[in-house]
Amino acid sequence: MTGKNKWIIALVMLGIFGVIVVEGVVNPRIEAKQAQYEAEQQDPLTHDFAALAGYRSAYMGDFSNLSHLNQALPLSEQLNGYQLYPETLTAQINYRMNTSDMKPEELERILVYNAAANFVWIDNLEHVLYTFENIQYTLSREAAQQWVGTELKTLQEPGEWDSAVRKKLVEPMQVKEAFSQIVDN
Repeated sequence: MTGKNKWIIALVMLGIFGVIVVEGVVNPRIEAKQAQYEAEQQDPLTHDFAALAGYRSAYMGDFSNLSHLNQALPLSEQLNGYQLYPETLTAQINYRMNTSDMKPEELERILVYNAAANFVWIDNLEHVLYTFENIQYTLSREAAQQWVGTELKTLQEPGEWDSAVRKKLVEPMQVKEAFSQIVDN
C-alpha cells in the first residue's frame, strides 16, 4: 500500500470518526439545550424576557407583531387565534384549553406575566382579553401599571422587568394579589 493510499484511508477514518462525534455527542447536546430552553419559555419564572425586545411596537394594530409576541410567551402552545378591537384598544387572545386543565396559581401567574409583557412592548394596548373554552379574563394596562408601581415602558430592560414583575410572581399569595388587582372581571 502506498503512502498516498494510507493518507486517504486515514482521512476517511478521521471523517467517519468526526461524523460519529458530531451525530452521537454534539447534536444531542445541542438538542437537549434547545429542549430545555423551550421548556423554560413556558414558565414565567424562567422565561427569557430579553428575547421579546424585537416585538416592540407603538400600535396594537400591528397584528403580525402582536401574534409573534404572544407566540413567544408562556402558554403559546395553546394559542387559538386573536381578535383586535381598535376602538377600545383591546386585543383578544384565544386559547384552546379549559382553565381547569391547569393549577389556578400557575394560570394566574402566566396571565399576569403575559399581559404585563404585552403592555410593556405594545405602547397603545389598553386591555388584553384572554378567552378560554370556559371563561374570559380582561386585564387592563392601568391596573397593571398600578400593580407594578411605575410606567410600564420603563420595564423594557430585563433587570427592571425582573425586579418589578417577575419577583412579584414567585410566591402564591403574590400571584393571587397581582391577579386580583389586574383582572377587570
